[in-house]
Amino acid sequence: MSIQCIHQHQINPLGQGSADGMSIIGWRMKYHKSNVKVALFGTCRIAFTRNHFSCTDFDNAISFVHTTKEILQLFRFISRQIEIPDSVNRYCFRTSLLNRQPVAHSSVFLEQFREADLFVIEICSVTKYLYQGYYMHHLATDRRHEFYKQTPEQIIRETVVSYQDRREIEQDISEIMDFIHPRKMLIVSHVNAPVTADYPAGKGKDVMSRIRSRFPFAANAPHDDLSTQVPVNIGRRAALIDLLRAVSQEKGIPFLDPSVLLKRYRLKRILQVEKSGLPISHYTDFGGKVAGRLYAEEIKKIMGLP
Repeated sequence: MSIQCIHQHQINPLGQGSADGMSIIGWRMKYHKSNVKVALFGTCRIAFTRNHFSCTDFDNAISFVHTTKEILQLFRFISRQIEIPDSVNRYCFRTSLLNRQPVAHSSVFLEQFREADLFVIEICSVTKYLYQGYYMHHLATDRRHEFYKQTPEQIIRETVVSYQDRREIEQDISEIMDFIHPRKMLIVSHVNAPVTADYPAGKGKDVMSRIRSRFPFAANAPHDDLSTQVPVNIGRRAALIDLLRAVSQEKGIPFLDPSVLLKRYRLKRILQVEKSGLPISHYTDFGGKVAGRLYAEEIKKIMGLP
């Protein structure tokens, strides 16, 4: 995530302030258009659903989550199935990194989890950061962001970085379904936007070699030449999107790939330019509006709303 994105989504406890300082009740009064309550588990990209529905604030109050492992860990934290020590909590949640203190559990978390009618689950990464049995937020260890400087050297040194395979993601999605049942869910992928010319080619090639070995359907795909000046798509995103689409279809789960927006609008109109070394990931103000409408259309279909 970009620093701009971080500043746009300042953190406050659930039930107090949300992204723009408005309370959860305020969000409901301003945007509420039906009795459907939507739980958001993902990043700032799905936050624009709030423009159309009453939503939970787990993203702003606790953390943006990227992998199925982070999502399940957050489910267990909210439902009090696990206790996360403060020394780990401080670095496994985005909010704790921004506020420089652990996230305290609140009964409001569990209340909103139980009230939700539909869960929007954004899965946008296969990279796991595991430390002493807990999944860390990437900001705590990724040296492309300034937040890693807060993290004790021991945690950075002992954090094991690995990549999920298809079987693990399938199993995790089944477990997510069990948590949510009998409520409905929508799986959302990352936006498969082209990378910029200054995206580090060496890292891209290294990642793709690992992805091809883990995702059989990507093994015979054309190799992305990330050293070229012509924008190309990030192979790992494309592979994960294809996997999520296939798994969702097999399990009968609605799936949305927001990359369809790239067929309707110019890239620069809907997605921000990131700082050097980071792939395109964040919506512009206009992009957020059209993305919000896209998510709302899918939710209405699922919930049988006009």
